[in-house]
Amino acid sequence: MASRKKTARAADRALDGKVRQLVEAHGGGVTVDVGDDGDAHVTFHGRCAACPSAPVTMGSLVTPTLLQVEGVRSVSRRGGVSRFAEARIAAMFGLPTPEGDR
Repeated sequence: MASRKKTARAADRALDGKVRQLVEAHGGGVTVDVGDDGDAHVTFHGRCAACPSAPVTMGSLVTPTLLQVEGVRSVSRRGGVSRFAEARIAAMFGLPTPEGDR
């Protein structure tokens, strides 16, 4: 597995481009922290922090982008909706859901 720092840098770079352009166009920002276990924790900032569409942005854009990064095994949102709602949204987009949320 890739080192934590390498994975964190790759995850941050993966958000550059389409993801950050979309979020910043709506008056917000997005950051990601990756733990030693490969779990990526996303935080929305600014207007996107309280946006009712943020869970859909996570499920349709952010999560699929980060899951393509070598070393990232799961993605969650800090300050987001419940883990059950996130699992339903992930299923809606055909993404893997965390075990125990099914």
